[in-house]
Amino acid sequence: METSMSIKRWMISLCILALVGCSEPTESEGPRHGPNSTYRNINVVAPKHYDVWVDKFFVESLSKDIGWRAPIGIVSCCWKKPHGASAEWQTMPEVFLIRWFSFAEQESYEALIRLENPDEIEEKMKEVAAFERFGEMVERPRYNLVLGLAPGGTVVAWIMNRGENAIEVGRFKAKPYDHEKKGEDYTVRTKSYLERQGDYLEKHGIRYEGW
Repeated sequence: METSMSIKRWMISLCILALVGCSEPTESEGPRHGPNSTYRNINVVAPKHYDVWVDKFFVESLSKDIGWRAPIGIVSCCWKKPHGASAEWQTMPEVFLIRWFSFAEQESYEALIRLENPDEIEEKMKEVAAFERFGEMVERPRYNLVLGLAPGGTVVAWIMNRGENAIEVGRFKAKPYDHEKKGEDYTVRTKSYLERQGDYLEKHGIRYEGW
């Protein structure tokens, strides 16, 4: 019985690894940080005051036939910054399926994004860019691929290691998604959001332009 259960656990582990499609970097793959870093990351961000809830985020590399799902959840800040929810990757992503709920708008959006030139983007990410850290200039590759989700369903993609050296590599438009028809309820999360950002929304409203 114990042997049977061990095999079952082993098979489940293999299935999970196949679904995730990525693994932790090993020493032979190179350093995680520094000018020759192999570390690469996908970030999902939103503008300050315009929190979103990302309930679906699938990533696929068509050339490598690898796909994986990343749990994202709440994204609160900040626009055009390499922060927020994230997932590591070791092969260049080419297609993204992302669905999110905008608390400010009480609207859900869904976008199927395909990068037109993923190979060129990957090469640009390898180029080092300088930024200041603790009073010193540091050089790192632009190892963050950042997706920004703005009111109105705007999605902007950048590569960067810091916001000050971001390069925009794509701009997309999501479509509205009927979350109520699917039985999804964001009442409790909306109440929490309004406790934090309600005063700002009342004073400034929702910004749809300029993203």
